[in-house]
Amino acid sequence: MYRKSIFLFTVLILTVPAAFSQTTANDYFNRAVDRHKDGDPEGAIGDYTKAIKLAPNDTDAYINRGNVRKNQGDLDGAIKDFTTAIRINPALANAYLNRGVALKIKGDLDGAIADYSKTIDIAPLNASAYYNRGNARREKGDLGGSIADLTKVIEVNPRHARAFNNRGKTKFEQKDLAGAVADYTAAIEIDPKFADTYKNRALAYRSLKKAALAEADERKAADLAAK
Repeated sequence: MYRKSIFLFTVLILTVPAAFSQTTANDYFNRAVDRHKDGDPEGAIGDYTKAIKLAPNDTDAYINRGNVRKNQGDLDGAIKDFTTAIRINPALANAYLNRGVALKIKGDLDGAIADYSKTIDIAPLNASAYYNRGNARREKGDLGGSIADLTKVIEVNPRHARAFNNRGKTKFEQKDLAGAVADYTAAIEIDPKFADTYKNRALAYRSLKKAALAEADERKAADLAAK
């Protein structure tokens, strides 16, 4: 039903004289969402732009256009859109989170961490913000901060396999081999098809001189990668 309404909307845009057209910002927004789902990012960007012209304070349109631009590799355009959304509404946690992701991709770890922290200030239980900040802190060498953030992710979502995996990697860097194995094992229990975790646990087992266990994990990782 929703797809049919989008199709009819498209026909109306093409056939109704401009003087009688009542196309709204919401119409363009909905069609942009649909075009993005259909694999037409440029069409989506065009429709979000039309929606913004009609409703220049629509923060959702800026955030969505920013995400499409980010996925297309236009990081500067994405950051500009997220920043505009923040200027319109400084309490938008999602805008800070998405800008942080774009900044991280650009290599601006400090800027990304600042935006993730702002997200957490606004939404203290936002697991994605803690997860992303934890990963960025690990890249910066702040292993203690990384573990604290990833632990918070696990508190909020105890079945976050990647948080367990990444906390295990951080513990491995801290030479906490037993802690690393425990986290990798927890990740595997949640997601038994997570090949990277078997590889990581194999490394920890080798450091613990447990060759047989390491070899078993290496075989499992290879089997999963081959599928």
